Amino acid sequence: MNVKIAIQFLIFLILLVFLFFFINNTFLSKKQNVVDLSSDKNIRTSEIDLKDNVSNLIEDLNYKSFDGRGNEYILNADIGEISEENEDIIILKKVNGIIKLKDKSHININADFAKYNLKNFDTYFYTNVVGTFENNKIHCDNLDLLIKDSLAVLYNNINFLNYNLTANADRILLNLLNGDINIKMFDKENKIQIIKK
Repeated sequence: MNVKIAIQFLIFLILLVFLFFFINNTFLSKKQNVVDLSSDKNIRTSEIDLKDNVSNLIEDLNYKSFDGRGNEYILNADIGEISEENEDIIILKKVNGIIKLKDKSHININADFAKYNLKNFDTYFYTNVVGTFENNKIHCDNLDLLIKDSLAVLYNNINFLNYNLTANADRILLNLLNGDINIKMFDKENKIQIIKK
């Protein structure tokens, strides 16, 4: 009977040691992965000194969301930094966005920078913005992806290229639900330029 009690006590001690190391390494560690389940995003945070200020940077950022119609929105960035003016805004660097529209072609967006709103998921791409879909490529200075309104607004120095034409305009409004496109110039006296190859 004493051997049986000794074995049970030994097993109990082993479980306590294992539990101690598990809690210590998982919950009490200084390096923690932050997972926000409310918006299905996985981010890794670290604190880095920048000119004597401590700033939260996010590395290898990845957001994924779906709208009510089943469209999927994926956003990846090398680095993100929480805005000092508004903590709901993350400034992203080296950004790649993918819009997987249900029953339509995927849209890929690349940019040097973007502002991502954590509350409404709107994303404002800027600097060297390139969008591709099917055999088409669009270069522009700015692209605003408005998730709630299901709109993509491209503006400033738009250059549209595909295998048989090029076009220049000031603003393109793309409805992500039905594919409608509205092309405009800011100055009504300027004309949209379309050149067939």
